[in-house]
Amino acid sequence: MTTRWPKFAAIAGFCGGFSLLELVLALALAALLLLGLVQIVAAASAASGLQRNQAQIQDRARLAIGVLSKAIREAGYRPEPWNDAFSPLALTSENLDGANAAGDRLALRTWSDLNCFDNRNPDVSDEGNPHFYIRESIFDVGSGRNLTRECRYGPGPTELTTQVRRQGFLPGVESFQVLYGEDRNGDGNIERWVAAGQWSDARRILGVKIGLLLAGEDAVVEPSAAQLQVLDVATAVPPDGRLRRVFEIATSLRGRLP
Repeated sequence: MTTRWPKFAAIAGFCGGFSLLELVLALALAALLLLGLVQIVAAASAASGLQRNQAQIQDRARLAIGVLSKAIREAGYRPEPWNDAFSPLALTSENLDGANAAGDRLALRTWSDLNCFDNRNPDVSDEGNPHFYIRESIFDVGSGRNLTRECRYGPGPTELTTQVRRQGFLPGVESFQVLYGEDRNGDGNIERWVAAGQWSDARRILGVKIGLLLAGEDAVVEPSAAQLQVLDVATAVPPDGRLRRVFEIATSLRGRLP
């Protein structure tokens, strides 16, 4: 009877497993594949973070431009221009160039039948129409780089009640710059843009220009120190890798439109 042990022994020797060299090569290949996968995931995460910060800055810019433009457009409005009881002043003495390290202060005044919360004035005429009171809005950058708004409302300049106390509504503001367009010769056109208090006559200010430097929350770009121009001010930014964008708007004062 012929034995089959040599054949089984050959098969067992063939199926004994990987050699050390084969195992090292397999592990090296797996490491390369894993490294490539990690790089792909990291790149996707970085792109997602950049897009998220871009969207965040754009949303904040839209909010700031909407709030500031509305306040500027309403400034100087008089319901009865022929009535001297309604003061024509659109800018208050609280406008200040260089109010703090982050920029300027913008202070606007208008006559409105809506208070600081956009509710109708409860003081009404015999016909049931709300009376027009003075509404003042003041904007600057507070602690934590928040753009703040304070609002007062009342029947006269000395009878204003603070309804909104310097409330931050927009984070990530690193610079807030304001310029004022002055009509120097009375032709209804802006001849120059000046800082607060540098105008020859506040009643000839026809418009306001705003510059905002907004920063994202995360480090999503290559860190590098730089200087960004915000209106007439060069602003140094640190190399922290945060995304930054400059936005500018120019809006006419409603009460000064021809």
